Amino acid sequence: MPSIIIITAANAQYFDLVQGAILSIRQKKQGKNTIIGFFDLGCTPEQLQWLQQYVNLIKKADWEFDFPGMNDAPEYLKGLLVRPFLRQYFPNFDIYFWLDADAWVQDWSAIDLFIKGTQKGGLAIVPEIDRGSRRQYGELPQHWQWNCYHYQAAFGEDVANHLFHYPMLNAGVFALHKDAPHWQVWAKILEWGAQQAVSTTDQLALNLGVYCFGLFDKTQMLPGWCNWTCHYGLPIWDKKKSCFVEPYLPNTPIGILHLSGYVKYNQVQVITTDGDLVEVSLRYLEKKKISYSRFNIFK
Repeated sequence: MPSIIIITAANAQYFDLVQGAILSIRQKKQGKNTIIGFFDLGCTPEQLQWLQQYVNLIKKADWEFDFPGMNDAPEYLKGLLVRPFLRQYFPNFDIYFWLDADAWVQDWSAIDLFIKGTQKGGLAIVPEIDRGSRRQYGELPQHWQWNCYHYQAAFGEDVANHLFHYPMLNAGVFALHKDAPHWQVWAKILEWGAQQAVSTTDQLALNLGVYCFGLFDKTQMLPGWCNWTCHYGLPIWDKKKSCFVEPYLPNTPIGILHLSGYVKYNQVQVITTDGDLVEVSLRYLEKKKISYSRFNIFK
C-alpha cells in the first residue's frame, strides 16, 4: 500500500473551517489512522493546542522564492505558494493529498478515487466544469474574461489568449504522486508568474503546466463530486441517505464539499431529492442543523 499524507493549512481566521476539514477525516473509520500534515499560517496558541490532538505534523511554511512585495505579503499567502514544495516539508510519502481549509470530506470514495488517479505517477484533480454548475448555462463569457485577465497579469497576453477558455483545474483539492513531473514544472512556472502577480497565480501556474508543458497525459481529470465547488452550484440534500448529493440523476453522493464563496459562512436553501426546501449550513460542524420547509417547491 502506498503511504499517504493529507495536508491542509489555515490561519486563526480560517481555523473554524479547518477544524471541520480535519474532523471530517478523523471521524471516519478510514481517516482515524491517516497521517495529517498542517501548515500553521498564523494560528493562536490555543488553536495549536487543539491541532496537536488531531494532526500528526505541524509545519511553518517559508517563502520558497523571492517575488516583488514579498516582505509585505500576508502570511496566509505562504499556504498557496508552498504547495509545489510539499515533498520538502513532509518527506517520505508516496502520495500527497491537499485539502483546502474550506473543504471537507463527506464520502471517502472521493479520496480513494484521487489516490487511484495518481497510480501512474501523476496528478489527480477536478476541472471546474460540471453539468451541475451554473457556469455552463450562460456564465462562460464572464468566466473566460476572468481567466484572461488573471492569466495575462501573471503570464502575459499570449498565455492568456491560449488558455482563457480551458477548464480551470481547481488546486484546492488534489492528489499528487511523489514521482510526478508536475512538482518541478509547477514550482518553476509559479516562480515565473509570481514576479508579475501573486493573486490566484498558484492555481494558474498548475493549469499552465498541465496544459502547455507536457503534463496533460500524466493528469487524471476526476468528476465534480470529488471536489464540489459550491459557488458554481449548490448540491441537494438526500433525506434518506442524510447526505449532500449531485443535483442530477443518479444523485451521486458528494465526496468532498468545497465551501467556495459565500457559503463558508451563510445558511443556504437547497432542494431535497423529494422536492422540499432545506435551510442548511454546508459546513461540516453544522451540517446536521437542518430544518425542512413546509412547502414543496415543485407544487
